[in-house]
Amino acid sequence: MKELSFKNSLMNIIFIIAFSGILYVPFIGDSHLFDWDEINFAEAAREMIETGDYLTVRIDYEPFHEKPPLFIWLQVLSMKTFGITEFAARFPNAIIGIISMVILFSIGRLLIDERFGFLFVMAYTSSILPLFYFKSGLIDPLFNLLMFVSVWYLFKSFNIKLLNKEQEKFKIDYKFIVLAGLFDGLAVLTKGPVGFLLVVLTFLIFNAMNYKKMKFPFLAYLLFGLISFIPIILWYIALAVQLGDISIIYQFVEYQIRLFSTGDAGHGGPFYYHFLVLLFGVFPASIFALRGIRNTSSDQNTKVFSIWMGILFFVVLILFSIVKTKIVHYSSLAYFPIAFFAAKGMYNLIYNRLSWKQSTNWLIAIIGLPIAIIISLLPFVMMNVEMILPKIKDKFTYKILSGNYFWEGNEWIPGVLLLIGIVIALILMLRKKYLNGIVILYGFTTIFMVTLLPFLVPKIEQYTQLTPITFYKSLQNEDCYIFPIGFKTYAHYFYAETKFEQSRASKNMSRDEWHEYLLEGDVDKKVYFISKYSKYKELSQHPNLIEIFNKNGWVGFVRK
Repeated sequence: MKELSFKNSLMNIIFIIAFSGILYVPFIGDSHLFDWDEINFAEAAREMIETGDYLTVRIDYEPFHEKPPLFIWLQVLSMKTFGITEFAARFPNAIIGIISMVILFSIGRLLIDERFGFLFVMAYTSSILPLFYFKSGLIDPLFNLLMFVSVWYLFKSFNIKLLNKEQEKFKIDYKFIVLAGLFDGLAVLTKGPVGFLLVVLTFLIFNAMNYKKMKFPFLAYLLFGLISFIPIILWYIALAVQLGDISIIYQFVEYQIRLFSTGDAGHGGPFYYHFLVLLFGVFPASIFALRGIRNTSSDQNTKVFSIWMGILFFVVLILFSIVKTKIVHYSSLAYFPIAFFAAKGMYNLIYNRLSWKQSTNWLIAIIGLPIAIIISLLPFVMMNVEMILPKIKDKFTYKILSGNYFWEGNEWIPGVLLLIGIVIALILMLRKKYLNGIVILYGFTTIFMVTLLPFLVPKIEQYTQLTPITFYKSLQNEDCYIFPIGFKTYAHYFYAETKFEQSRASKNMSRDEWHEYLLEGDVDKKVYFISKYSKYKELSQHPNLIEIFNKNGWVGFVRK
């Protein structure tokens, strides 16, 4: 395995840091946080600052034990630096993105050379969803990086003689087992036991595949497992002591079981859901990964690491295809093995004279062109929505689409840029200028994603959540209660900047009791209700409510 010399690679690393910073930091504060997950984590950080209690994760000032606190602590640090804003909520992931790219470059250089390191970085950072996630306020970029580094150290812990006939000389380097456990423990402290499950399943399958070449490493598993759970156990002990309630552990486990066994709050989907997400969402890396997945490398380290990456990919894909709850970012750990195999495929095509197949061109066209065309045409469709309104039967959807929205007329630019890039890349590839074609394809995909956020995302937000968020923000300085009816949201807590005395926790009521109290009870503050238009008739007939707005599919009421 090659020695990594930061002295010789310093300029390359500085370039990667600068390039990643330019990609990940701009425009991250230009759109509101999105329900549920982005606002959920940001609100937990806001309430930590509001209460001064940095040990307990809270939502609506009640303990929220679905997520551990590590990422939320990073958001707290960011909010204390930049204020409680969208930028501050997303800034930690921009930094995590920069760190991730330096790690990918370093791993690629260790395994093969610096050219491979750059291809590894390009495959990850210039694909659609991977680039987007580092500009978000989601928990997954940190969670995935920690698990990936854990798998890297598990790989390093196995002596390379595993693949040789000298089986008796095979040894495990336990310092790397300790490091793998440490990073996995931080992953568990970020999102829970699924961080251990994904890594240990990868570990187990690797051992099973090589059972004839090695004894089962019981001590390694024991050490890895103990270290992996130490951080979250210490946090739960401290939390149980502070709250005087050990039932929080049961609540956390119950949530994890529910997440795996049921479609949480409508987030169900077919078994093949994540197949499509990864194929289309990780374009163009998903196309080149198909050329790099064959394990034909002559280098033993690269060959073994390819096995680890293949196992990790299928563990993520199969596990989250089985899980009932289907959300796009659940399979995001698979971005790392996809980027690795894409880098291998591109490296072999460019430098090892792997034959180019016309199927690669076809897949780039079949996957990329529809994405570009849909994004290009979407603004024109939305600006002429009256053409499709007669076909809309759902009242809420009809009201949303028939609302008054602002379009500048240039929102087609990101989609057209991607379309141009794909066409140029395909022409170059047909002329056998593969390196030029690959660089153009990834370059225009990067430009597409960078321009998509300022050009199109704010316009799409007009149809999804801008109306309720604008309403919540108008109530920031008013001592009142806010109650969304008929839909789940965290937005009113964050954007109305609710205080403890405005929360359900202040009255020590269940959600049903709180609902009844706000609608019928002897309330001590003004009460605002918001709902989707589908509940308009029911709420407008309630004797205690007065309508205050009916806009873009959303309706608002206030208690008399």
